[in-house]
This record gives sequence, C-alpha cells and structure tokens, in this order.
Amino acid sequence: MSQEVGQTELKAKTQQLLDGPLKHIRAAAIAAALLPLASVAATPASAQTCGSGGNVCGVVWNDTNNNGIQDAGESGIEGVKVFVKNGADTYQTETGPDGIYYFFLQPGTYPIAVQVPESMVPSKPNAEWDDNVDSDGVPDGYGYTGATLTVVAGGANNDTDFGFVPTAHQNPGTGTPGYWKNHPEAWPVDGITIGAKTYTMDQAIDWLKKVGKDKTTTIFASYVSAYLNGLIDNDTSCVTAAMNAAYAWLSAHPVGSNIAASSAEWQQIQQSHQTLDAYNNGLLCVQHR
Repeated sequence: MSQEVGQTELKAKTQQLLDGPLKHIRAAAIAAALLPLASVAATPASAQTCGSGGNVCGVVWNDTNNNGIQDAGESGIEGVKVFVKNGADTYQTETGPDGIYYFFLQPGTYPIAVQVPESMVPSKPNAEWDDNVDSDGVPDGYGYTGATLTVVAGGANNDTDFGFVPTAHQNPGTGTPGYWKNHPEAWPVDGITIGAKTYTMDQAIDWLKKVGKDKTTTIFASYVSAYLNGLIDNDTSCVTAAMNAAYAWLSAHPVGSNIAASSAEWQQIQQSHQTLDAYNNGLLCVQHR
C-alpha cells in the first residue's frame, strides 16, 4: 500500500485527472465529504478490516480466464493506482502485494476509478449478482475503469473490485469515423470488402462523409471504423458479435440503400451500431487514441 500523499502534491498530480478522466465517472449520489487525507491508512490493506463503517477496501486482480469473476488462484495486481473523487478533491492510493486497496471514508457514495494496468484491458463487469466476487469496473475511455463506491456505516465495505485481462494487442487507441475520414494516411489497407461489395479507401471515405438520414451510412461508418481499429492492433474481442452482426446486415443492406431510422430494418441493427460507436469512442475494451 502506498504511503500518504500530501495534499499539495496530490492536487498537482491529479489536476489533469480532475479535468478529464474522472469527470466522466459519475456517482449516483455523493452524500458525504472525504475525511482529511491524513486519515487514509498507510498500512498494508491486507492488515485492515473492511467490515466496520469507514473502512473500505477492494481488490484489483488478474482475471486470467476473462469471466469477470475472481476465481481461486487468480492473483491480485500490485501497484495499481486507485482514485476516489469528491467534488474538486481527488484522493489516491495504490494496491498492495495482494492487489488490495484501502481507504478510510465517511458513509456515502463516491465515484472511484482505477488506472488500467499496462498491456491489460478491463474484464467483463457485473458478471454476477454478488459484488463480492465479480468485477465492477466500466471503462471510461481515458485509460481508467470506474464504478460507484458506496460506504455503509457499520457494514461490510469490501465489494468494489476490478478485474483486468492480459492482452497481446498493442492497443494504440481507437479512432472514430471522424478520425478515419480525415486521416487517409492512417488507413492500414487500400480498401474494404463487405459482403459482395468492395470499396476502395477513397470510396469508403466518401461514404464516411455522407452519414445522414440513410441509416446504412450510420452503421457503415461505425463498422468500418471498428474494422480499421482492429487492423491497427486494437483488441476487438468486446465487439466481435456487434461487428459480425453489422457485416451481415450491410451485406443484405449495402450502404446507400436508403434505410430510414423508423424502419424495422434499422431497429434490427441499431443496438449493434451503438455498441460499435461506444467502442470507436474508446468507451469499451480499448481507450480512445
């Protein structure tokens, strides 16, 4: 567990975080202020008891089988930065050798964020109803994964945990349709084939510039962007099903088919588009470039 951090130093180190990543992690409510920074324990988390009011801990672990649950034999990850935010103040600590982090907080609900370890991606969140065993973190697209931390007076406060999965991908970051249409030099291929139709890079970029009422242009843009993001070695495992669905839909409804937003055809694929759009914006398994 890291040592206490002085308030002046902490604010300097976390100003960028306050202005960016953590403002995207919203708690359902913030009911109380943090205790003074000096109250954050500096002793190892494993030596603390989380069952009493104000004592809060959780575990950050290596989810080797990527099922979103900490199974027997899956070890904690040491040295991962953990942040709790209240208004303009952000407090941080690091996980100990067993992957446990520890804070001393007043009862209330707070946003909490964990910095994604290098060469890892967040595992599936909320895989079980039991928060004592599953991962609670949702990626925010800025290299962090967040959740809400509820501190119950006199209760057990050890159920906000974060699983991460090793990845062999370089994950340089995802690009949106706006990025890919404006950076042809970044395209790793000269064209793309969807179903029976092959589009040159220039043709595909022209369609990316025409996104509008014809919803085939919308799903085309989200699919092409996700496809290109994968080709530059971003992990696409979290959107495989959405990509497959979009490919099949576009094969049956090629871009330019004039599908309306109110149509039954669009309703069939809208959710896949939303998933791909979130991925391209860095809100799922890979952060934004």
